[in-house]
Amino acid sequence: MMEIKCMIVDDEALAREGLKKYIRSFDFLSLTAACNHAVAAREVLETTPIDLMFLDINMPKMSGLHLLETLSDPPATILITAYPDYALDGFRLDVLDYLLKPVSLPRFTKAVQKAQEFFTLRQQASAGTPAPAMDYIFVKHKQLYEKVMLADILFVESMQNYVLIQTTQAKIIAYLTFKSVEQQLPADMFLRIHKSYIVNLKHISTIDSNAVQVAGHTLPVSRSQRELLMQVVNRRLLTK
Repeated sequence: MMEIKCMIVDDEALAREGLKKYIRSFDFLSLTAACNHAVAAREVLETTPIDLMFLDINMPKMSGLHLLETLSDPPATILITAYPDYALDGFRLDVLDYLLKPVSLPRFTKAVQKAQEFFTLRQQASAGTPAPAMDYIFVKHKQLYEKVMLADILFVESMQNYVLIQTTQAKIIAYLTFKSVEQQLPADMFLRIHKSYIVNLKHISTIDSNAVQVAGHTLPVSRSQRELLMQVVNRRLLTK
């Protein structure tokens, strides 16, 4: 099992002790340092390899966000704070997760499992090992990275500066580009049928000249994409 070297940066002693206790619960986490302010954390990072940082935001001398912004090569980071207002700043800085105090063990567990998956995939990529096919994606939604099962996605709709991901259970609004979502979705399951729509092929119930029905939703099919859609449908008909 890969060891993840981590550090805690939090000015509250009780918060640091609570995180230490949680970290000791996981064999793959190794606590390298615990700092009570960001300046001390910067000094550690200059001399010590750190894979994962549990970082508070509101601290004296330097905020956690300022520390992240000024590091040339920051470690993977999980923000831990009592204030939900900084979630968008955290996502702008590509943090792995955003935990609100007081942090429960189940929520901490979910965050570190996400970190473990991140490092495993990165290690496979650097070793040239093909990553296993994933049946889900993570989407930045509200204050969290939300796991979305591919099989549950009905369609994706472009909405100017964001996308709407309609699943079998809910609508998810995410500040992503339509192109970036399309690149993440496997081509054998999903097809762009219009400049603003990607559809999960298995959820299409009917097709007519310029539209498809997907779980009660009518989605337009552009003239340029209709031929491709029909090729996919005919291939599956022939297979059957």
